[in-house]
Amino acid sequence: MASGPAVGQRSPDNDTEDPEVIEGMARVMTTAKERRTANRNVFTREEQEEEEEEYNYKESAVILTQLFKKMDPAVMKSIGDVMGELKVSIKYKSDQSLLLVKVVGARDLSPKDLRGKVANAFVQVDLVPDPAGSGVKHTNVVRKSLNPTFNEIFAFPCSAGVLAEIKLRLTVWNHDTLGAGDFMGERIVELRELEPNQVLTNWYPLQEETDLSISGTLEISLAYQLPQLLCVTVHRASGLVCWDQSRLPHPFVRVMIPGITMVEQTDVKRGTLDPEWEQTYEFPVPQEEFDYRYVVLNVCDKSRDGESMGEVHIDLCNFDPEEGYTGSFPLADMRNSDRVRTKWAQRALLQEFKEAMYAHSAYQFPKFLFHKHQGHKVVSVSSRKAGCQAKVRIIGGVPIS
Repeated sequence: MASGPAVGQRSPDNDTEDPEVIEGMARVMTTAKERRTANRNVFTREEQEEEEEEYNYKESAVILTQLFKKMDPAVMKSIGDVMGELKVSIKYKSDQSLLLVKVVGARDLSPKDLRGKVANAFVQVDLVPDPAGSGVKHTNVVRKSLNPTFNEIFAFPCSAGVLAEIKLRLTVWNHDTLGAGDFMGERIVELRELEPNQVLTNWYPLQEETDLSISGTLEISLAYQLPQLLCVTVHRASGLVCWDQSRLPHPFVRVMIPGITMVEQTDVKRGTLDPEWEQTYEFPVPQEEFDYRYVVLNVCDKSRDGESMGEVHIDLCNFDPEEGYTGSFPLADMRNSDRVRTKWAQRALLQEFKEAMYAHSAYQFPKFLFHKHQGHKVVSVSSRKAGCQAKVRIIGGVPIS
C-alpha cells in the first residue's frame, strides 16, 4: 500500500531530488555576506544597503513565523482568510477503472507571507476513503504567485461501484522550506454524480478544513406547544468518533437556534461512544419564523475542551407543528455549510497570536530579532496566557527549525 506525505508537506522521498526544494534550501542557507560578495560589482553602495536590509527583514520574518507556528501551528491558517478558487477537471475512465484528476490552476489565493503579497502554492490531492491505498499526491510548487498554473494530472485506481462512497479532497498549501506547509484552503468534491467517460471541469471556491473523520448519528425529537414553544428533545447518539484510542470521549450536546439568545447544554456522559440523554429544551419560536429558523445540535467532547464531534442542522421550514418529528441524523463537520452564521469556533487566543505576529512584523520589534544574524544563538518566545513556548536555533547566521 502506497504511503503519502504528511499533511501539508511534500513527499520526503523526493525532496532531495526536487530542484525547487534544493533551490529553496540553498537560498535560505546563503548568507548575506555571500550575497554582498557576489553582487558588489553590480549594485551601488545604497542599493547594496537596501538589498541587505530587505534580506535581513525576510530572514527575521522567517524566524518570527517559525516561533509562532511552534506555539500554535494553527496560527498560520489565520494569515489571511481562506479565499480563491481552484480549477479542476475530473474524468472516470470506465475501461481502465481509473479516476483522473487534472489540477489546472488557482486564482485569487490568500497571500501567506507576512507582508501579504505572495504565496508559494501547491495542491494535495487524495481520496477519502482511499479504496486502493493510492495515498496523497501533490503538484509542484508555483512560487511567488496568487494565481498559479499547475496543469498536472493524477490517476487513482477505483471501481465504478465505489464512486458514490468516496470524496475527492483538494487542499491548497503554502510551501514552507523550514517546516510543514501553511493551509490555504480546501475543497471536498462529491463523486456520486460523476458520469463515466465524461469530463467535469469547474472552478471550486476554496473553503475551511472539513473533518471527514467525524462519524455517528444523533437521535432527536421536535414538538410544538402553543403559543410559541419549540421543544427539542435530545435522545441519544451512537457510533461517535474516537480520536484517542487510549481514552473514550465524554460527550455532551449544545442546542441552539441562531438568532435566539439561548444556548442549552445536556449533561456530560463520561467514557462512551453511545451516550443517552433524554433531555428536553424549550425555545420561543413563533410559527411565522419557521421559514428561516433552524436548530443546531453540536455534539462536543468535554475531555478535549469541548471540541466538536459533529453537528446536525435541522431546518424548520418543513416542520409540521401538529405532527412533530422524531428521527436520527448523521453527524458531520458543518463549518463549511452554505448557511451564513456566526463563527462559533473562532478562538480568541488564536486571533491574539495572529495579531501579535503581525504587530511584531510591522514594527520590527524586538530589535534584536530584526537585524543581521551571525554566529550561533537560540531565539525563544513564550506566552503565559497560552502556557506555551517555542525556540528557533540560528547556526552560522541561518535559522534552523
